[in-house]
Amino acid sequence: MLQLETLFIQTLILAQEDGAKSSFQSLLIIPIMLVAMYFLVILPNKKEEKKRREMITNLQKGDTVVTNSGIHGKVVEFKDNNETVVLAVSANTNVTFETSAILKKKA
Repeated sequence: MLQLETLFIQTLILAQEDGAKSSFQSLLIIPIMLVAMYFLVILPNKKEEKKRREMITNLQKGDTVVTNSGIHGKVVEFKDNNETVVLAVSANTNVTFETSAILKKKA
């Protein structure tokens, strides 16, 4: 990220020094920033979401999971065509969650 900021500052300095090239360099910085944003933000998020979806599809009864609200529980059953999951959070307490609320699987 620091290299990206340095590149941006250098481009601005060059643009101020040479008026004829400034419009071209100003137009060039926008695609560079978009490409950098894609590789630094969007692509890693896509990979992480893909791994999370894969983990959710591979859940089985008996797996211990953590929800996005921080509740720890053991998978008891799946309902509604795997749209919801029932978690046992204590001896006599079962709670139903959307499957999308599962954050991670505990080892």
